[in-house]
Amino acid sequence: MAENKGRNGRDQEAPQNGRERAPNEAHRSEPIVRIAPGPTGVSIWSAALFGDASVSPIREFVERAFSVEEVASVEIRRADFFGRVRYGATPDAPNIWRRLSLALRPSDAGRSFTEPAGGGREKLAASNLFLDGPPDDPLRIARIGSTLSTWRVRAANDHKIRLAHPILRGRADMIYRLEEELAAILGVESFRSSALSASVGIRFDPHVLTVERLVGELEKSWPRLLEGLDGPPSSKRFFAAGGLLGLAYTGQYLVPALRPVAVLGVALYGLPNVVNGARQLQRLQIGLPALYSAGLAFMLLSGMPFFSTVMAVLMQFWPRLAYGTARRSQRRLFAMHRRRAASARLAQPDGVEAEIDVDMLKAGDLIALRTGDVIPVDGIVTEGLAAVVEETLSGVAGAIDKLPGDAVYRGSFIRDGRLVARVERVGDNTVAGSIAARLPHARLNRLPSSGEAERIANRNAKPALALAALSLLATRRMRPSQALIRPDYATAPRLSAQLAALHDLAEGLQRGIFFRDIGALDRLSATDIYVFDDGSGLERKQIEVAEVISAGSASADAILGYATAAFPVSQNERAYALLALSLERNAAIPAIRQRARHAGVIRYRDADDNVLEVATPAYAAASGLPIPPALAKAAGASIGAADPRRRRAEGGNPDEPLLRPLLILKNGEALGAVTFRRHGKAEGTEVVAALKARNRRARFVYVSSQPQAAARAIAREAGIAAVYGDLDGAGKARIINRLGRRTMWIGDGASPLAGPCIEASTVSISTAGFASAAADAADIVLLAPGLQNLAPLRRIGRSHRARLEADYRALYIANLAGAAGGLLTGFGSLEAGLTSNAGTAYIYARNWKRLHDLIARVETRHAALFSPAAEERDDVADRLAADDNDAEHFVDYKELDPSGHVEADQEGV
Repeated sequence: MAENKGRNGRDQEAPQNGRERAPNEAHRSEPIVRIAPGPTGVSIWSAALFGDASVSPIREFVERAFSVEEVASVEIRRADFFGRVRYGATPDAPNIWRRLSLALRPSDAGRSFTEPAGGGREKLAASNLFLDGPPDDPLRIARIGSTLSTWRVRAANDHKIRLAHPILRGRADMIYRLEEELAAILGVESFRSSALSASVGIRFDPHVLTVERLVGELEKSWPRLLEGLDGPPSSKRFFAAGGLLGLAYTGQYLVPALRPVAVLGVALYGLPNVVNGARQLQRLQIGLPALYSAGLAFMLLSGMPFFSTVMAVLMQFWPRLAYGTARRSQRRLFAMHRRRAASARLAQPDGVEAEIDVDMLKAGDLIALRTGDVIPVDGIVTEGLAAVVEETLSGVAGAIDKLPGDAVYRGSFIRDGRLVARVERVGDNTVAGSIAARLPHARLNRLPSSGEAERIANRNAKPALALAALSLLATRRMRPSQALIRPDYATAPRLSAQLAALHDLAEGLQRGIFFRDIGALDRLSATDIYVFDDGSGLERKQIEVAEVISAGSASADAILGYATAAFPVSQNERAYALLALSLERNAAIPAIRQRARHAGVIRYRDADDNVLEVATPAYAAASGLPIPPALAKAAGASIGAADPRRRRAEGGNPDEPLLRPLLILKNGEALGAVTFRRHGKAEGTEVVAALKARNRRARFVYVSSQPQAAARAIAREAGIAAVYGDLDGAGKARIINRLGRRTMWIGDGASPLAGPCIEASTVSISTAGFASAAADAADIVLLAPGLQNLAPLRRIGRSHRARLEADYRALYIANLAGAAGGLLTGFGSLEAGLTSNAGTAYIYARNWKRLHDLIARVETRHAALFSPAAEERDDVADRLAADDNDAEHFVDYKELDPSGHVEADQEGV
């Protein structure tokens, strides 16, 4: 190893200009590696090592350097071909040099390294380090616990840490992306970041997340931090407007000499509107740019810039405020759908569990899950029994018992029990990952309501300009004309469209309705022709109680009552079936207390303090409970008792845990059983009847690939008169096209045959459920399989449209008040503008409150879902207030514009 020490053997610091010390042009004539060891570090110059376009030599160098336990950090400046290995001041520095020499000993011209012969320790992996940043940016790698990272620790304790990185300085876009990454890491409770200090403070749950795991997740996020989500909108015009406000006030009221400067500044600020207005006039159009240009002309004529700058600041302030509200709200509303676990317990053949990064898992690996875990992957249960909560995915309340052969999904919560699951999908390939990838992070793009806001605002500019011109001709005074063109027709509808859509998207997701295309939320109210396809589940039967079996002195009605009491009101289809039969047979439902949910069993006490258990056969077998043979045989013969693995092998649906039989035990003694089947009325019958009652104008059509006679029989049971059978995918699409632009296709969006129908319809709705959401191509996915969420979906669409219309009414009242004030009471542009902005403030406050209330409900619900308590309360949360039978009104969109394009430069002055 070539060495080059400085005078007196002192450590040589990195040169201020490394190219003078080790120029690229001269490195062939100097030693390949120049080294200057010292008491606190070793400086190394090597064009071959640090100047290579590949980062592999650097990565290997870092691993070798940190194999010496005294090494604290490594700094690399690739532009200078310079690296420095740092360690603490020590009198034993020569010993460290020798061990570094062994660890870094070159075997091929300094480009690769031999294994250390001794004096080192096991290498810390550098494979997760992000070393592909800009070459001019310095790298500093430090040891953080048992991992390596380019992040720098400023302070840390058992549940808080402050990290810094120089690349973050002054980068608001990267700070925004960093916050989005942190919001998606399971175990991160809160954070506060700053582009000024290039740091972030993080509070985390040490029971879920370690410092090493947290830093590792952030290290892996660097590609997304550098090139990821669009950053927040620029603040330049906001600060420019604020500066002009101060200048205009000073020039107009304090220092008259500055007034011409302020007028010029305002004119330059409004110049983009003039340019856009001229372009519109060339196309024989008049819109907002012309309106704002007229306001600028009045300002130039009056020479009074202050009032115009007040409006300019407000028109920048409201979008900025709405954007911040949307950004903060979406993080909290979608937190449980985005959060991912950083680690998993790998189940090894010898029975030992090893904790590893989730990203290291591959299909076929076995992971161990236990009470309190959030499942990190999609997989298939291979052994165990557990009560699993899937409400964040499906919207269906209550835990579901999982047995070998059942599917489990990332983001689900183990309420109680233990499982071993075989990994099927990891990361973004999971169901939760595919859903999270389509959720908005701040601004919602391609909203028809945003495009509609622009059209309406531009349309309103024409009468406003005409009235202003007439007023000027009639009165010869500018003040009323300025008041007539001052109301803001665009800002409030823009923020209303964004915040209302965010609220309804999140509310739908809580109900198990996923808008893959957020524009479908606006298009829903423009559709009233329901086109049901084969995969819609129109003929899917409802769950009903198949048999109530008594094995002792208890009557069948008593057993039915015990089973019904175990489930919270309206929890799921099975609870509905039990309650319906209890009411039909007038079976007594006992008052209960201390209801608790455990793996395979619900346990509670009745009024006489008896312990009742409503259990699955799997729980009884695992617990060794004595079950009478006749009862075990009857329960085992039921449809839902088949092993999920057998049902999967036979091509059946393995994910029907609600059909499994229930055993009823009292004080440990088996009383009887209840079995279930899908044999009731078709779901489509009630759903179609409810939709007809809500909208008498609605039309219903059934398109099918089955023979016409079979299709007609299915449609007749559902109450649908228009039937088209013997169709392939193209034939179905032709029928939809003939029906016009008001069609809503309902079917299996995950089917490869659904593409033509999805393309032909205005809105496409999939009833395939959340398990196939990753492959679903429909605009909207009903995450709970079946048609039950179709009516709530329609209510969401109608309510969304009604709220937008209410916001428009509030805005028009405020704008008309301002305009009337200019004509009747002497309002000037400032008074009229402030009146209009009062309407904007009201609309923002109303949308903010709705978002705030929804966040409170969502977080309260999630806290209950993921709490360690086993009790399950009646699920009455997250119900829409609207009545199922209220009338539904059709909205006729003349032009459905999916772009939702907003002219960023159309800002009034």
